[in-house]
Amino acid sequence: MSMSNGSNMKLPAALMTKPIPAISTMNIETNILDPLIVNNSFARFVLERKGILDAGSTFTFAVTCDAAADADDKAFLPARTGINSLIKQAVLKVGTKVLATSTDFNYYETMRRQFKTCEEKALKDMIKVGTMDNLEPENSGNGLYQMADTQYPTSLPAATDGLVNSFISIKSDPTTTPVFQVKLSDLFPMARNLQLPLFVINEQVSVEFTFQTQGATGKGSVVSFASGYTGSEAISVSSLNCQFLADYLTYDDATMDETAQMVMSDTGMILPYEDLLLTTATLPASAATTKSVSDIAVANRRVRAILLHQSSNLTNAILGKYASPAANIPEAYNLRINDVLYYPRPVQREATKYTQLSQVFGVDLNVGNAEYSLDTITNKQDATHPINNHVIGVNTFAGHNQQVLEGQQHFVGVNLSTSPLNILGTGTLVGQKPIQFEIDYFNTAINGPARTLRFYSLVERQFTLKGGNVFVSA
Repeated sequence: MSMSNGSNMKLPAALMTKPIPAISTMNIETNILDPLIVNNSFARFVLERKGILDAGSTFTFAVTCDAAADADDKAFLPARTGINSLIKQAVLKVGTKVLATSTDFNYYETMRRQFKTCEEKALKDMIKVGTMDNLEPENSGNGLYQMADTQYPTSLPAATDGLVNSFISIKSDPTTTPVFQVKLSDLFPMARNLQLPLFVINEQVSVEFTFQTQGATGKGSVVSFASGYTGSEAISVSSLNCQFLADYLTYDDATMDETAQMVMSDTGMILPYEDLLLTTATLPASAATTKSVSDIAVANRRVRAILLHQSSNLTNAILGKYASPAANIPEAYNLRINDVLYYPRPVQREATKYTQLSQVFGVDLNVGNAEYSLDTITNKQDATHPINNHVIGVNTFAGHNQQVLEGQQHFVGVNLSTSPLNILGTGTLVGQKPIQFEIDYFNTAINGPARTLRFYSLVERQFTLKGGNVFVSA
């Protein structure tokens, strides 16, 4: 099905990621591209000007630990983030024009991938991304849960210490350390609906990465370590394994000519797409009730959704720096858009937050209740709501107590789209003033850490491809 671009023109089906309704001859050419530049903090890939770039094209990355510190098999990627922890920013450029940017991608993708099914996370992502997502009943049969995607080497029911699977544990040798994948369609929201016709773009198309670095004492930024490890925590990017597996699609002459004719027409081809904008805010630690009002810089834009990741500036032993911990007493939030409150009253019930979050992607969040919030495991008779009803047991992973997983996937989401279709104009139009995101935190002596708030806004943009040249909207 073709996608409307806001005018009377419909885009060729060959540029869409949906299946083409009519049978057409298609050739797929896969090239393995090495980066022009790669080091521990940056990489740049330049794409070839041919065919249509398939959205399933994949980047491969690997990291190595310090050989002198005897860190082999003691290092593992953050359990819910995987190799995405390496990518701080990804930028898609046409010439010098920025087409799409994903900033703090490691935090964003930690949220987005939790909407995948448990089967996909266990059977695909564990191998390709290096994650360990799911829970299972604890070995002792006590009714609690434990991490599923790990090894418990001792015989049941005595098995209590989960180990990192060797095939995803980080090594110091770049020839033996595992190699992981990140899809183009994961990096940029636009690639989930649109495929670039490289063969009619005159300028050079490139993808640039800014890597998250990790020094000798920076555990949790890219990888975490087993309990008791005291050596260097430094991590290096394996340039040997940094590549782009680019799939170029070519259809029959009639199909390719349809795209070329639109590009060479008087109006050119208008391509709508979705981009990701980041706004950050910081809050100091406090033991008192605190109100946070954050201005989200999306004035004069159409916004389809807002996602919020709240990190506590503490490193979780299993999840690294990418946990988004829930509060013991749930916070309440509301939005002010065009001087009007979005909700009639602030949202505080955790079940309502879960529902609102699921509407952003149209599917349920696939994490356990006790991983999303602390609502069912705290003592409501105590003013500070301490945890008194654990759902995850005290079994360990790499020597770390698995109960640190409770309430660490607490993401907030608001769907502002008026239609599920990818059509320009379906997002909420924001006027001259930014969106204000208001949050009331009911901090206590046991729960009021310093926080970093990352607001990810999915906004509508478009670019015009005319005569082989690209013109990008704001």
